[in-house]
Amino acid sequence: MKIKTAFTAFIFSSTLLYAGESYIIKYNGITLGEIENINTIQNLYLNAKATNPFVRLILGKSRYVFYDGVKPKIADAKFRRDKNKLLFALKEAINHRPKHRIFNIKGNKKLIVECSQKICRYKYYKHGKFKDSGVIEFDQNDTFYKLTEKNAHVVIQRKK
Repeated sequence: MKIKTAFTAFIFSSTLLYAGESYIIKYNGITLGEIENINTIQNLYLNAKATNPFVRLILGKSRYVFYDGVKPKIADAKFRRDKNKLLFALKEAINHRPKHRIFNIKGNKKLIVECSQKICRYKYYKHGKFKDSGVIEFDQNDTFYKLTEKNAHVVIQRKK
């Protein structure tokens, strides 16, 4: 069950990528895969290629897709629906970098996104209790560079 949670977290975290660059996704320091093109974030889904042989074995597929709304048509992929509207909230953080914005989500959940200059921080609450948080970093050109999700131990970083 922990592995499913890790994969969900790595795809959730993938929402913070910037088009034109590829990013490496890590969980507990182990590289899981790569997102080659994140233009799909505008359509509220992300498509990650599992580059780690162990990850491919567990998934039974070569790709993992995290989506909200309409399920995209992608072959040989494991799909996971974004029930908490996190893709939308994080897309907004990247596109608009709000100083302080609260996204109320169905089921007594909320996501708070706060940005200042080159860093955005987010906190996720479920039934009034804190569940997770993370940091989104931008480079000197104001382009997304790195996401660090604290509780899930997920890092998404631009490939060097």
